[in-house]
Amino acid sequence: MSQQLESLCLRLERCVAKLEKCSGGSGAGDSADSVPASVVAYNEFVEDFLKPYYAASAVLGGLIDEQAKLFQTLSDKHRDFLMVVAKNAEPKDGSVLQKLLAPVSGAMSKVQDLRSADYKNYCSALNEGSMAFSWMGYPKAPMKFVEGIRDSVKFYTNKVLVESKNGDKKEENRAWVKVYTGLFDGLIEYIKGNHRTGPSWNASGSPATEASLSSSSSIPPPPPAGVPPPPPPPAVAPKPAKAQAPDAMSKLLSAINKGGDVTKGLRKVNKDEMTHKNPELRKHHTAVPFKSQTAEYKPVGMAKKAAVKIPPKFELEDGKKWVVEYQEGATITIDDTNMKQIVYIYKCNKSTIQVKGKVNSIILDSCKKTGLVFDALVSGSEVVNCQSVQVQAQGQCPTVSIDKTDGCMVYLNKECLDCQIVTAKSSEMNVSVPRDDGDYDEHPIVEQFRSYWSPTKKVFVTECVDSLG
Repeated sequence: MSQQLESLCLRLERCVAKLEKCSGGSGAGDSADSVPASVVAYNEFVEDFLKPYYAASAVLGGLIDEQAKLFQTLSDKHRDFLMVVAKNAEPKDGSVLQKLLAPVSGAMSKVQDLRSADYKNYCSALNEGSMAFSWMGYPKAPMKFVEGIRDSVKFYTNKVLVESKNGDKKEENRAWVKVYTGLFDGLIEYIKGNHRTGPSWNASGSPATEASLSSSSSIPPPPPAGVPPPPPPPAVAPKPAKAQAPDAMSKLLSAINKGGDVTKGLRKVNKDEMTHKNPELRKHHTAVPFKSQTAEYKPVGMAKKAAVKIPPKFELEDGKKWVVEYQEGATITIDDTNMKQIVYIYKCNKSTIQVKGKVNSIILDSCKKTGLVFDALVSGSEVVNCQSVQVQAQGQCPTVSIDKTDGCMVYLNKECLDCQIVTAKSSEMNVSVPRDDGDYDEHPIVEQFRSYWSPTKKVFVTECVDSLG
């Protein structure tokens, strides 16, 4: 209840200040009228949401106050762009729009460049929050974009609350988090009321240029109350418009409107001038021979983008996960293993990976023509989005999961004949089982199934389809 009363008192104070400003003289009223409604709404957003954030940052001081000052510069650049939008039409050239947004991007970069390890979560929250002022680049759903930024900011501000829970400035940090996260709600409401589907350009104005930005940023603040406004500039007499000469299209339309009188000015053709009655006249106008140009034709196709080669990776992350990525024609052996580790193999081509010892699990993802050999697993192995791969188990392996794979050969050992093969959306799968003489028998995994309704069981019964031939 107390918070509602405080917010009501703040709103009343602002209203009183506006009334006093308007009653002080006509100068302030005239300047307010010259500011577009969308910019006036943004000024109210600054008063209601940004200034409390600046005040809360000044209380904490230090780097947080410096970031707030950079954030204020970003807000000013954002206001200049909104002024251009309100007074001009959308530029036809996309490069002009990028130049208009360049000051906002520059101010945003300054906010993001100010970092400190002692204020890691504060800096991360400010870096994420500054991205909200780039909503102009998402015309289809600017409010959803800012909502996503707000959720990302809350991830870091929650960490700020946890860190400051037992500190000296617990209440100051809570107040800072409250006003900082609240400004994104205010920005969403501003966009909802003025730029719901992107920047609301002024269709009646001239297309925006770089000069429009400099003129909007140089608009002076309104004069103080009681000071009369400066006299208006002398009126310039408009130049008399020159009479435009009728163009060819207007001449044609006026001739068509004559109706049957349009042919009165045509000259009658005599019989001796008609080519269909005088073959001699046709000799002077021979047909142009056809010339084939098929040999010179070259089809134009889209230029192929050069494939970006990513450097291979082979390392142990956090002592728990072996990562093998982007290997080309490599032979890799992983021997320093334990049962708590997992092995992740991604986008390897024509490579062989051998895992010695017992690990928890192995994942083979998006690999081509790659072989995997391992000693033993605690849980199992997974093959996902692969082509023409081979998996050989030399010891314990409870399960082998094959998903979205074309071509997979699995070799089992006598110790893991109880292994379960789980497949989905895959083809060309075979499992080789050892015989007593040491050789292997190859068995295909079923790919096709037949389902039919059972009247007695009242369910669909699914059976594998035997291959013919």
